[in-house]
Amino acid sequence: MSNIISIVLILASIGLFFGYVDPTYAVIREQNMEKTDYDRALNNSKQLQAERDKLLEKYNEMSEVDRGDLTKLLPDNIDNVRLILDIDEMAKKYGMRIRNFKTEATEKNDTIGSSNSPHGTLTLSFSTTAPYNTFLAFMRDLEESLRLIDIASVEFASSDIGDLYDYKMTVKTYWLK
Repeated sequence: MSNIISIVLILASIGLFFGYVDPTYAVIREQNMEKTDYDRALNNSKQLQAERDKLLEKYNEMSEVDRGDLTKLLPDNIDNVRLILDIDEMAKKYGMRIRNFKTEATEKNDTIGSSNSPHGTLTLSFSTTAPYNTFLAFMRDLEESLRLIDIASVEFASSDIGDLYDYKMTVKTYWLK
């Protein structure tokens, strides 16, 4: 009889182990792994907040002029009117008249698949007429402008008037999404 009781108790303990203890232990182990992941995410978020606070402190220490320059360098919206006015002001300095403005905002990029790019592109085309040396000086002003501007193409043809040339330019500028 004592052997039967021992066998029943052993079978009951095996059944209890596989029926309750082992599944409960697996759940606890999974929850501990989740807790580790959450702790890691919490530490990362604390580091990101500290980095954000440092950057915000640096930004607040900047002068108002420097903040304006930074915003002009890479604006947070498409400001094609401001860009056109800036380019027109540069051209007026050399007695040039800008005409035939065309703009196209694009968010596509040259990669396959969806773009997760943090910036958009604005393509601006325009034409003008000027002597070659004057046009080079205008191009230098575009190059030295605070606004990020890439010259995508320049087409030129001789004009009917003296040493003037007709120029058609396409430029690209960028903005933060």
